[in-house]
Amino acid sequence: MRISCPQCASKFNLPDKLAKPGAKLRCAVCKNVFQLPGDKPEEQPLSMPARKKSGALKWTLVACCLLLLAAAGGAGWYYFLRTSPPPPLQEETAKKVELLTMRNVRQYNLLNDKIGKIFVIEGKVVNEFPEPKEFIELEGAIYDNERKPIEAKRQLAGSQLSLFQLQVLSEKEMESFLNNKMEILANNTNVPPGGEVPFMILFYDPPENVSEFGVKIVDARDAGSAP
Repeated sequence: MRISCPQCASKFNLPDKLAKPGAKLRCAVCKNVFQLPGDKPEEQPLSMPARKKSGALKWTLVACCLLLLAAAGGAGWYYFLRTSPPPPLQEETAKKVELLTMRNVRQYNLLNDKIGKIFVIEGKVVNEFPEPKEFIELEGAIYDNERKPIEAKRQLAGSQLSLFQLQVLSEKEMESFLNNKMEILANNTNVPPGGEVPFMILFYDPPENVSEFGVKIVDARDAGSAP
């Protein structure tokens, strides 16, 4: 009978009379002592199961490497997206508003009969471009004691409410007035060089921890340009 040592894979012939199930054998090469299977021996090397296990381990390692490479690729793509330069559209927008300035900007709180407290930011935008501008848009924000943003809001310039209106109108009525198309078309179109446009941004029932505010011009168009 053909026998293979499970330790060093050396092969040798064993007389059939000695090939009894459970018999202990010593390898003549590596001196390893091993035992024949308890059932009928098979004509195959005893080290085959170890080889199969080794092959399975190899494929497991290959799969792990592929997963690590995929994860590294995903992380690199995410890093590229996060660190890529701003799109040209942002640069174009910055150029559209770079010569628009603000003056007489102020903020204050007041009490409204229907809403309660209102945080008001108001002022004027001045066109310092050599050509007319229109549909100037601003963004206001309020911040807490740790300078973390609480709320931000965008608003087209062109309208302001009186102190009386701020005290008695509802939120819906005030928003309707600030976004009135007739007011915006009358005051926020064809603004000449040196001309100015009023603006007002309202935050309704703000939290008590508001400590700072900010406002910036975020968009504008050349007068007469297509939307």
